[in-house]
Amino acid sequence: MRYRVLGALELRDGDGWTSLGPAKWRTLLAVLLCHANQTVSTERLLDELWGEDRAPQSATKLLQTYVSRLRQTLGDEAGQTLITEKQGYKAQGYRLAVEAAEFDAHRFEQLVEEGRRSLDREAPGTAAERLREALAMWRGAPFADVPPTPAVATEATRLEECRLQAVDARIDADLRCGRHTAVLGELEALTAGHPFREELRGRLMLALYRSGRQADALAAYRDLHRLLGEELGVEPTPPLRGLHERILNADASLMAPPAPRGRCAPSWPS
Repeated sequence: MRYRVLGALELRDGDGWTSLGPAKWRTLLAVLLCHANQTVSTERLLDELWGEDRAPQSATKLLQTYVSRLRQTLGDEAGQTLITEKQGYKAQGYRLAVEAAEFDAHRFEQLVEEGRRSLDREAPGTAAERLREALAMWRGAPFADVPPTPAVATEATRLEECRLQAVDARIDADLRCGRHTAVLGELEALTAGHPFREELRGRLMLALYRSGRQADALAAYRDLHRLLGEELGVEPTPPLRGLHERILNADASLMAPPAPRGRCAPSWPS
């Protein structure tokens, strides 16, 4: 069985992807996937499914029914994938056994880590490929069709942050390969949507400068400086201030060579 949560929650067993019908089934599976390979207590599952202190008197029996239905959907009547953790004869919780290759969120994070390692090895061409492959797995907001619960909302927020970090790393890789023109429009949209993220702002400044737009690069820094001062009462970090100084002085070493294959030049020199 395979699972997808980078978009609507879907299962695949055979030829096609399918969704679970009842919302409670989707919520149960989503919470178990949020804690894949970990035991989730019965009490925690009741809170996730109905809200803290709001579960009906029949909630425990209903949970057992949902578990049974989910096992049937998974083809796991023996309970070897959706495992009941017991104390005596009483279920204390449930654990969903998931291999990384079966779960898109885990595979996404594996590919992002491979991309980061390639960046560390100064192989940004390979890094960009891995990061593009990771980002291509996204179909929409995480758990898009699952009612929000504490566990689901927390994991969805974490995954969205991971996605944004992966986008930033992929842009870094592209800049190291001299693709500043290709990423410029994307950077402008990203910084508009995330105006306080200094990594994105620095990459935008560098892409503008390498595109022959020194004045626009300096203006991007001034906008952030003003925003940080007015909203947070802080200054840009030293690395960004250093980049600003180098752009202000028209530092030629910031310019990138034409895009090669494999190893590429650094994008944001420190």
